[in-house]
Amino acid sequence: MRRESWLIGTALMLIGLGALPSVFPSGAPAQPREIKIGGTMAITGTFSVEWGPKAKQFMEEWAAMVNERGGVFVKEANAKLPVKLILYDDGSNADRAVELYERLATTDKVDFFTGPASSPITIKASTIAEKYGIPMVTAEANSPAIFARGFKWLVGADRPAPQWAEDYYAMLKTLMDGGAMPRLKTVAVVQENTPHTMDVGWGGTNRANIAGLTVVTTETVPPGATDFSAIVGKLKGLNPDLVYVAAWAGTGVAFAKQAFELGLKPKELHIPHSTITEKYYSMVGASIGEGITGVTHEAHFKKGDKDAYFALRKKVGLTGFDAGWTSLRFIALEALTKAIEQAGSLDRAKVMAALKALHYETLHGELAFGFGLEVAGKKVDGVGNKIVYPAQWQNGKIEVIWPKELATSRYRPRM
Repeated sequence: MRRESWLIGTALMLIGLGALPSVFPSGAPAQPREIKIGGTMAITGTFSVEWGPKAKQFMEEWAAMVNERGGVFVKEANAKLPVKLILYDDGSNADRAVELYERLATTDKVDFFTGPASSPITIKASTIAEKYGIPMVTAEANSPAIFARGFKWLVGADRPAPQWAEDYYAMLKTLMDGGAMPRLKTVAVVQENTPHTMDVGWGGTNRANIAGLTVVTTETVPPGATDFSAIVGKLKGLNPDLVYVAAWAGTGVAFAKQAFELGLKPKELHIPHSTITEKYYSMVGASIGEGITGVTHEAHFKKGDKDAYFALRKKVGLTGFDAGWTSLRFIALEALTKAIEQAGSLDRAKVMAALKALHYETLHGELAFGFGLEVAGKKVDGVGNKIVYPAQWQNGKIEVIWPKELATSRYRPRM
């Protein structure tokens, strides 16, 4: 009897201290009150040329929009939960991003990750998602190397970088066959040695046959290269009709300026990243920038939650096709919330399973993540299918020039 009294007294004391949450109903785990999503952005540093403060502002406005709508419905909580978005500036530094994602996982204790900007940062930062089993949905990162490591907690919205060249070369073939542009026969590819840009370069080289072009050379330059004089000299000797520059915007600016100064005048200059950032034209100058082609993620979208998307762009002061990462950011964050709703839970494994099975109409059409695919000789898992659109600088504006149904202007020959 004395022993039973002691046990009851001890139990009552432990209840008061909160030490027996699993024994009594009052100690059951509390229902979540919010959904914590964490990530980093290139707000400063090298990649801020293409992302910068506007990226953070856009994502914060997205979270505000979701919360104004009442939040994200989670069946297990039987309620709509607000989103709490935690974003840090990684300074365009992959090692710093790793530190910050560790902090998000262990100190901030976020439920899910949104990926950082660019493949060179994501290829390292995504290891933290794998380490802690936290689903990460990337937006811009699309190097096959990121998705060829057998990671279980990673998907990305963008189509793989080697595929960026396909629609561009298909456009060239159509225009040349129809007489809308001069016949091109040769192409030289210049690629910057970082994840993503090397993959864009792979497409520039290995998909040139779509347009019936012969590759006369593929030149690789170090990250952040500023001196292209030797390569420009070589290209002048080869005299390619098309020069395809797979480089980040800042590097692409340096190349275009030196090519112009040294008298390299190809019929077509294609720098994919030149039309992703609205800053490119002012950085390179009108006399050089006019007529350069590239790609953009933006278009006059007619599908998905387009009204909300364009309202967000307006809130942060973005018009036309400038800041060409915004639709990718929107789609990646949208995909995560869709997966949470379909899982009906904040359980990470359930949400990851929902992401892998996700299939719905977004801005560019049906979004689905591919698994067991072969891209540029690599088997990849979790890659997206977001389309990129050939674009061109015309009169200081980025214009979509392909496909015809989304084009805002026709292609204009540079020469």
